[in-house]
Amino acid sequence: MERKDKKSLSGKSQISEKETALSTLDFGTMEFMKWLIAKDTNSGDTLIVVKDFLVNKYVILFDRSILRDVIVGYRECMPWCMTCNTDDCGHVGFAICLKQDYDRDDQVIF
Repeated sequence: MERKDKKSLSGKSQISEKETALSTLDFGTMEFMKWLIAKDTNSGDTLIVVKDFLVNKYVILFDRSILRDVIVGYRECMPWCMTCNTDDCGHVGFAICLKQDYDRDDQVIF
């Protein structure tokens, strides 16, 4: 019973725990690193495809593990995954890394 209570307080949605491989911020960070390598080598071997990026507004990603678009919006500069309804899934981890990459280079190439 105690485990179930902790799970409900974690902010995780059902979709992020059961249907996607990107259930934690760390998985999103690792997937971003794969995406950077794939972008440079023209390899399509990533779970995430960046479809659109508007600085400090939103990121639209395509998650190949659930075969659907995912929107990560920014609420008061904090990323929030609208699909998973949480701020600590892999989509948010990916979006944080994407934003940091943009801040460094002033552009996102996808």
